Amino acid sequence: MPTHGRSICAALLPALLLAGLSPSTPAYAQANRTVPPPVPNVDNREDDAREILQRYVEAWRGPEEMALPDTLVVGFRFSGPGGGDFHAVLAPDGYAQLRPGLPPETLYFHGDMEILRRLDRGELSAMTAMGRAHMSDSTPLDFHMPEGFQLTPERQAIFLPFVFHFFNRDWPEVARFGQGTTRFVHGGNSAILYYDLGLRSSFYQIESGMHINEAVDQQTNPFPSLFIVIRGAFQARLGGQERPLREGEAVLVPAGMTHEFWAGPEEYGEMIMIAFGEGA
Repeated sequence: MPTHGRSICAALLPALLLAGLSPSTPAYAQANRTVPPPVPNVDNREDDAREILQRYVEAWRGPEEMALPDTLVVGFRFSGPGGGDFHAVLAPDGYAQLRPGLPPETLYFHGDMEILRRLDRGELSAMTAMGRAHMSDSTPLDFHMPEGFQLTPERQAIFLPFVFHFFNRDWPEVARFGQGTTRFVHGGNSAILYYDLGLRSSFYQIESGMHINEAVDQQTNPFPSLFIVIRGAFQARLGGQERPLREGEAVLVPAGMTHEFWAGPEEYGEMIMIAFGEGA
């Protein structure tokens, strides 16, 4: 799964990473951050993996949520007190059941109980938790593929949207973004909104001193990307030309064009990225 040498929206899996705000935040940023809608007030400190995964299985809406070509068996392994091994059986007609254990040769998600409880509380999306700049990066939520298993285009068409749909109990489904929902990757904070074959969408937060796509080998994509500035102002270099971007502007970056974004002193900005087309 290629992730090297591509820009912020180019990895096969959600391409964004680990929690962090800069130590000092400009006054402008403090007063002008996007605040996500409130998450459900779930006190799950004592809930174990079985209880939390059961909630996801019970919320599965079958073809109304996502059409499956065949019965899907997917596993889960969460470590720490309250953790364990489980698998879900999801049928095309909407039948869903959580069972104990991991059958052999099953693709499974893994992490610790802290990340599972954060997902359960809606503080972080599963796609954001799995995001990475390179496949060698460690992520709070990861997945294990059986030996010899390949994510073919047909399997990708199931896997990418499945991550979004299964770990989302809202109906209609809600993707939260804003302060506290992001992880840090490629020089900025981001929350993934939705990925599918031919479509990637993410929220980005650029604080003073952050520089997205600073590395030259990460500045291009083989597909177009639309960047919509929803708050603040920051700097961009597009095809070698520098210019400011500010709230109320959207820029379409063609396939193959270099692009990078940074925030100077006292600058802060937020944008939505929508990448589309073949290869996205």
